[in-house]
Amino acid sequence: MGLIKNTVHYCCVSRDNQILYAYNGGDQSNENLAALCLEKSPPFHNWYFESIGKRRFGFLIGDGFVYFAIVDEVLGKISVLRFLEHLRDEFKKAARKNNIRGSFTAMIGSVNVEDQLVPVVSKLIASLERVAEAANNDLKTSNVVEAQTNSTKAPLLGRLNNKQEKKKGKDHVISLRGIELEEEHSKSNDRGHSDGSPAAATSLKSRGRSSGSQSFEWKWRRLVQVVLAVDAAICLTLFGIWLGICQGIKCTR
Repeated sequence: MGLIKNTVHYCCVSRDNQILYAYNGGDQSNENLAALCLEKSPPFHNWYFESIGKRRFGFLIGDGFVYFAIVDEVLGKISVLRFLEHLRDEFKKAARKNNIRGSFTAMIGSVNVEDQLVPVVSKLIASLERVAEAANNDLKTSNVVEAQTNSTKAPLLGRLNNKQEKKKGKDHVISLRGIELEEEHSKSNDRGHSDGSPAAATSLKSRGRSSGSQSFEWKWRRLVQVVLAVDAAICLTLFGIWLGICQGIKCTR
């Protein structure tokens, strides 16, 4: 399979919106689009990426220069960032070889710098194309594997769901049967304690009230007895203390 073409649509080096070097993949509209993007270069960023449609726009900013690229979205941000870093390094090498040393006016339209960058940038773009090809192949392989996995798992999931539904049905029948047995047991207990007639119901209520009142009366008596016993114990204790202090009945003389 051949390499993906035109993955890198445009790249350039600029300063103060002046293009010092540019590569165009063939579409003249890329230059206009790049000019608009460079006017809106994000401030206070070392690098910045934005994806619109199927294209990714990347900025690398430093030392007053902007290294910019328009690529396909299939390329990851890390790959594009490395591409721009290589572009920056090669541009600086070319400037040092020509003894430009950051002179802005000398860089503009420098034929030597552009001649030195053309072959290097071509190699960088070819390397990025191979990265895009590998990413595209990985994506296709992942889609195929996912499709095969889904087609294999579908029947198994179907059988599993059927088993779960059958088990739920059995559990539902068992739970219903348990409820019926509990209801029958409750009814049998009611029949054993009462024949269901109004007289029997009245008798049961009378016995309940009688036993309740007797239980309350017994508790009340028990409480009174406990209180009286405690009071008696306290009084005897105090009386004993008084006798000890007065040495008998000398206090009364």
